[in-house]
Amino acid sequence: MSLGSHPAIALWLALVAFCSQTLSAAEDVNQTSQPGRPNILVIMADDLGYADLGVQGGCEIPTPHLDQLAASGIRCTNAYVSAPYCSPSRAGFLTGKYQTRFGHEFNPHVGEEAKLGLPLEEVTIASLLGKEGYRTALIGKWHQGFSKDHHPQSRGFDEFFGFLVGGHNYLLHKDVKPRFGSAHSHDMIYRGREVEPQEGYATDLFTNEALRWMSGPPDKPWFLYLSYNAVHTPLEIAPHLQKRIPESVKLPARRSYLSLLAGLDDSIGRIMQHLSQNGLRENTLIIFLSDNGGSGRAPILAYNSGLNHPLRGDKGQTLEGGIRVPFFVSWPRQLPAGTIYEQPIISLDILPTVCQLAAKDPAKPQPLPQGIDGVNLLPYWLAQRSGSPHESLFWRFGPQKAVRAGNWKLVDWRDFPASNSSGWELYDLSTDISEKNNLAEAHPETVARLKTSWEKWNQSNIEPLWRGSKMEDPTPMTK
Repeated sequence: MSLGSHPAIALWLALVAFCSQTLSAAEDVNQTSQPGRPNILVIMADDLGYADLGVQGGCEIPTPHLDQLAASGIRCTNAYVSAPYCSPSRAGFLTGKYQTRFGHEFNPHVGEEAKLGLPLEEVTIASLLGKEGYRTALIGKWHQGFSKDHHPQSRGFDEFFGFLVGGHNYLLHKDVKPRFGSAHSHDMIYRGREVEPQEGYATDLFTNEALRWMSGPPDKPWFLYLSYNAVHTPLEIAPHLQKRIPESVKLPARRSYLSLLAGLDDSIGRIMQHLSQNGLRENTLIIFLSDNGGSGRAPILAYNSGLNHPLRGDKGQTLEGGIRVPFFVSWPRQLPAGTIYEQPIISLDILPTVCQLAAKDPAKPQPLPQGIDGVNLLPYWLAQRSGSPHESLFWRFGPQKAVRAGNWKLVDWRDFPASNSSGWELYDLSTDISEKNNLAEAHPETVARLKTSWEKWNQSNIEPLWRGSKMEDPTPMTK
């Protein structure tokens, strides 16, 4: 069954048609109203499968709150992250730059602690918004280094509640001794710089903390990076979610994954309800995305049974399944509801977009750091500017690489374990979203043009500051 014929997608298309008929007055307001400085809420899921939300075609478990969030704003159907792995992807979002420009190519798990993590000279979105008078917080997963200098509160965040590394258990107990690992920690939730014993379910605790923090002093606008570890491994089922898993789902890993997704969707509902009940919804810009694609292949790459169809590939690959993600943006009365934006965008665009909105003087926003690769998407979302925000998008992940220009995608993923690829492959994503029909032999001139553009882009990248695991980086890196 194609996505277009899927019941959930049919429902979505009906909703879009309904919204387009009933929101003409709101669209007129969008053209004339002058927005103030909004609160900014970026919600990032972890390893979310592209096809697991109802609005994305998922049908095994309802995701009504995420579907409603998507319907309340703009759903970007060609949205990407800058890496198919957790930490480098987040480094790109936090800086607005391709993380390969500053050596943050792999997860910072192996090496000297003082050097592992987002390089200290890089400026984060939190630092920039703080300079504009925003209060800032990170709740949930950090994964940008665990030394004192790499701590979130050393990188622009006023407050931090969460964990520092790549993975963490969900079922927390106060009487369990915390255990640290550079890739995974256990019962090691920090408040600020100190571990604070917790009892309960991590997703719920992060949501509780977000509700508390958003209810803080109203004298300043705020920026919250709500960074859930759901639906990343470990696949632990909370007792209150057990009955929500359909009996028709037999695979244990899939059952556990769907429970994590149900808990995430519940939390989105609580967040939205809180914003509405406290009069914050209309003045809050919400962006939802995943840090990379789902990991649907056992037993490698933190396997969580996420589904990425109709995309090919998974987490850890520069195929579409590793880098194309669900992406919704919602801001009542300012961004049109119930619409789809189809031009390619990337998570690097979030920083320049929100920094423009956060400027005390919109006519004279503070200069962004040099080398920003993202662009301000607001003129495109408001139909004030046509065309594509990017001429091309690029990826490098160890020996894997890719470039997208228009509908063309050139990708080389041959060094990925178990890959049957033999070099550059060319796909027309307008007709082949699943990357099944390699057109490299039929269009050698396009292959040469895109390969040259990738090589030119790669000249501004540097060697990784630390090496990845054999899974990430199976061969020595060369430019």
